[in-house]
Amino acid sequence: MPAPDRWDLFCKVVDNYGDAGVCWRLARQLASEHALDVTLWLDDLATLSSIAPGVDPTRDRQQRAAVTIRRWTEPFPATAPADVVVAAFGCGLPETYVEAMTWRTPAPAWFILEYLSAESWIEGAHGLLSPHPRLGLSRRFWFPGFNARTGGLLRERGLIDARDSFRRDDAAMGALWSSLDLPRVGAPDEV
Repeated sequence: MPAPDRWDLFCKVVDNYGDAGVCWRLARQLASEHALDVTLWLDDLATLSSIAPGVDPTRDRQQRAAVTIRRWTEPFPATAPADVVVAAFGCGLPETYVEAMTWRTPAPAWFILEYLSAESWIEGAHGLLSPHPRLGLSRRFWFPGFNARTGGLLRERGLIDARDSFRRDDAAMGALWSSLDLPRVGAPDEV
């Protein structure tokens, strides 16, 4: 069976920038590092535009960083479900979309992306199946966390190397502190 290549991520902005930021980061990684066709369905494009350069909060559909961004509106437009569906942070999915998921064979893989936690109980909840109460679909919980028994952390390829390189670059570190209008703290290897 070929690997799933089309993903739909659903997100409703609840508090500030965190929900939109995590979903944007996940969508970009899936598209750029795994060559997947990703659509981010988001109810608040103004919030995303504050943290994602080039996103136009007035456009209902746009492409940025290899991700299709769609405004999540009600009524929800007729849309063929993706191979993999992610509902972030308890946002749920549009009922018409869930119903359309039942028509697909095989049914899409459906994940509930939860909030990052260091609590030990998530180790037992990560990956658990949750059957839909009436439609015969199953959802799987995804709990990001800090060990191998959780969903791990979002981290772009090369992030640690880029960080280490930046920390060794005295001029870049000085420019950062200056741009923040803050005094430099410590030597480059102490920051």
